[in-house]
Amino acid sequence: MKYSLKDRLAYWFDTHMQKGSIALIKLLAIVTALAIGLVTLVLVLLGYSEAKYGTDVFWDGFATIINAWMPYYSDGEGSIDYLIVMAIAAIIGLLITSVLIGIISNAIEEYIEGLKDGKSTVLEKDHVVILGFIPGDYTLIKQIVLAAGTDKRSVVIASDDSSEEMHEAIYDNVDIPKNIKLIFRTIDIFDPASLEKLSLPTCKHIIISPMDDRKTIKVLLAVSLLINSNDNEKVRVSALVSKNEHRFPETVAAKHNVTTIQMRNAIARMVAHSCSQTGLSDAFREVFSFEGNEFYYREMSEAVGMSFADLSYRMDNAVPIGLIHEGKMMLNPDKDLKIAKGDRVIIFAEESDSAVITDRNYHEVPMSTYRSSERSRKVAIVGYNGSFKLVYRELADTISEVVVAGIPDEKKDTILKLYDESINRKITFFEDDIDEVENMSELAKKVDHVVLLSDHTLEDEDADIQSIFRIMRFRDIRTKLDLDFNITAEMRKKSNLNLIREEEHMDYVVASNMSSLFLAQLCENYELDDLFKEILANRGNELYLKKAKDFGCDGVYTTQQLRNLALSNKSVLLGYLRADSYESFFNPGLNEEIKLGAEDSLIVLSEN
Repeated sequence: MKYSLKDRLAYWFDTHMQKGSIALIKLLAIVTALAIGLVTLVLVLLGYSEAKYGTDVFWDGFATIINAWMPYYSDGEGSIDYLIVMAIAAIIGLLITSVLIGIISNAIEEYIEGLKDGKSTVLEKDHVVILGFIPGDYTLIKQIVLAAGTDKRSVVIASDDSSEEMHEAIYDNVDIPKNIKLIFRTIDIFDPASLEKLSLPTCKHIIISPMDDRKTIKVLLAVSLLINSNDNEKVRVSALVSKNEHRFPETVAAKHNVTTIQMRNAIARMVAHSCSQTGLSDAFREVFSFEGNEFYYREMSEAVGMSFADLSYRMDNAVPIGLIHEGKMMLNPDKDLKIAKGDRVIIFAEESDSAVITDRNYHEVPMSTYRSSERSRKVAIVGYNGSFKLVYRELADTISEVVVAGIPDEKKDTILKLYDESINRKITFFEDDIDEVENMSELAKKVDHVVLLSDHTLEDEDADIQSIFRIMRFRDIRTKLDLDFNITAEMRKKSNLNLIREEEHMDYVVASNMSSLFLAQLCENYELDDLFKEILANRGNELYLKKAKDFGCDGVYTTQQLRNLALSNKSVLLGYLRADSYESFFNPGLNEEIKLGAEDSLIVLSEN
């Protein structure tokens, strides 16, 4: 196929236009030189100029085009033809100057925008790198700021979003103290070459913001490739995935220092445990956030030789919850286990150095065995997602029947198989449209707990709006019909939770919020990974709310006495919860006197 001269010139011009500002300036210089040469040639050949020398004619043309200025002659001579040519030259010069100013202005603007996005390599050391930015969710940043306290810390936030937009969003929504240095970079977080600019081999911890599993795995692979190529064994990487099959294999994770938490399972367990223990989600938030008390590992030489029970009776300003004994983590160990030299104590406290071992005398308390008074109850699970099976299996043994509502017909056979595998738990289906108020009322009358699962097939906003409408309707029904069921709702975004006021008989488990809490904790101390996994797993020790009357401890007791009572029932006391206000109190002082009502609850860590 033959192309015309017009096509070839157009192609040549377009190609040069794509080469950037420098290429455009070169092209403009050529056009300017040609214009000056043409004006000079016209003036000389046609005799329009009365200048004596050709160089004078060239200078007049150059000055006119460059400055868009008409030459001035003191004798006032000059033909009309000369003035016309020079006027045309001045107009050409005006156009060239305008284009040049435009090119330079755009080039400067592009350069400034590039500076805003951050082109240079990060020169920090021991910094925290956050890959990915989620507008509207600032929990992760807030938790990292809280974890730093008054220590200086550099945090690099990298995403394909504009650095300026990230800067404005974070500083408008998070109070950043002077000891925290935030550095923003606009890069392709899936490209190892781009990630090199973040100085990953010299950083302290890499956090991959919650995103869909496919993107998370791609970022993990890019990061692992870069770290491995630098033979760096100190850098830790933390990420969250939804599906268990997307977790890094253990050998690969160990090689690349990668920790991946299966977030969907963790949220499912929280939902299942919270639905029959109203207020438990607050305990989860306390345990996993830097607001209030956190977990720390401490070597305590003064505790060597003590039994775990002795340490528990004498430790003030902190709660001992376990040991790193002979290199193995032991939560809620046998109370008679002796603390050996080299052991580290796992404490629950406001600060790592809060714990004090006192010489206070131990006050006896009548011993009693925990006996649950929980009656057989029914729970309604409204909605369906990939966590349904785990939520069902993690429900308390006291749940005798599960009413399933608002699920796709094709999922019924899957749910019925759970019934075959369950013990003494009945499954029934609520066939009517659950979003009709009359049907909601009918369901609410039948159950003690309502669990609202988020629809994972919808976008975060749409899924949360659906949950919010259901929450409001169930609340209204509870008030109008004077019912006593509680509601546990799975939400996707923390910002949407702010749209609904919290009240009694209500628990919220927010996926994005809890995800950020986990990541921030692992960033501060990656050793907490094993501890979190045990608390969130369906084996080992978990968080429970246990009624004071079931311990036989309704009345006035000191914290020391309550710790003893809990330990004698193979539990560790973290705090207590008021039944009338659903307000939680953690890590009370060792000699603090606590008045418990029969329906108040102890917040404990135990195996069952």
